[in-house]
Amino acid sequence: MKKKLCSLLMVVLCLSLLAGCGKNDSKKKSSSNPLEAMKERYANEVTLAEYKGVKYTPAKTEVTDETIQADIDSLVSMGSKTENDTTSIATYGDAVNIDYVGYIDGVAFDGGSTNGSGTQITLGSSGYIDNFDEQVVGHKGGDTFEVKVTFPEDYGNAELAGKPAVFETTFNSIVKTITPEYNDALVAELTEYETTKQYEEEMRKSHEEYNAKVDLETDKTNVISKVIDDSKINEYPKEEMEKLIDSMISQIKELADSNGVDFSTLIAYYYGLQTEDELKDYITDYVKNYMKQRMVITALAQAENITVSDEEIAAKKQEIMSQYNLTAESEIANYYSEEDIYYVTAAEKVMEFVYENAVIDDGSSTESTEDTTEVATEATTEAK
Repeated sequence: MKKKLCSLLMVVLCLSLLAGCGKNDSKKKSSSNPLEAMKERYANEVTLAEYKGVKYTPAKTEVTDETIQADIDSLVSMGSKTENDTTSIATYGDAVNIDYVGYIDGVAFDGGSTNGSGTQITLGSSGYIDNFDEQVVGHKGGDTFEVKVTFPEDYGNAELAGKPAVFETTFNSIVKTITPEYNDALVAELTEYETTKQYEEEMRKSHEEYNAKVDLETDKTNVISKVIDDSKINEYPKEEMEKLIDSMISQIKELADSNGVDFSTLIAYYYGLQTEDELKDYITDYVKNYMKQRMVITALAQAENITVSDEEIAAKKQEIMSQYNLTAESEIANYYSEEDIYYVTAAEKVMEFVYENAVIDDGSSTESTEDTTEVATEATTEAK
């Protein structure tokens, strides 16, 4: 399955806006305001679909009992403690702490020792060499013994593959997990709440608030996506698209070079493609979709006279600095061009406008309503 090139093509608020995928520094601007310059470049090339009264079905993500149980399980896990049992005999399924030093022909080999720091494994599922676990079973704290194994012929380290080894092993302890009871006392100890009932009610409320925010963004995205899909582009900006396509291909080549990977191998692995021409076709489709989004959003801003203020741009820059942990405003240029900042700020306002003018789909059909009206009109005319 082909993987997405980057987050470049996600709708509006999810756009990375060329971050890491090349910037738009077009010299065709005839306006000092980047948004107005975009309107001049794009708006006349777009035939907008109807963007008022767009129908949508609201998203509704329910909070399930399973979700609350996961919160409970997480809390119990947080309160769990471990203790070291040095007297019981280890058996399969036990988590144990051991130390060892591995030898081949009497010589300790690299990577074959815990260096006295101890390591924890679960007997029967440690992932160690075959027969290792079964030689640890039956021991208890303080035991020292030899574990004799043979590395597999296909072992990843050729110097060890197929060779017999001896691990001088010290059994430290069985590591037991003490799981607390889920009750009011545990809730009071680990949270700001006093009872399990209060904790579960607050967790449910928190999930509901979060889901409501996610559902709202989903609704907004679905509405604007419909307008974008239904709108028509009369002519795409050829030079701008070619520049972006070439930039993205160049970055993929740089990625291959920096990782010492052959270009054809990289695109075959990530995109399931064989040639640069195939990659260019693939990228072109994505860039075309991206440009359509950008052009339609801009045309909507033009149609509704949506602008952005200096204060809004300043706030967006602060948001970006916080998002990327930047310390200086000048660093924003590493992620966004000035035009990108104006665009994403306007895009948020356009999305909000289209959403506020959308209507919930109640299942009624505009077509059937028109037909009914037409029949009623004809009946009235005949009656006269």
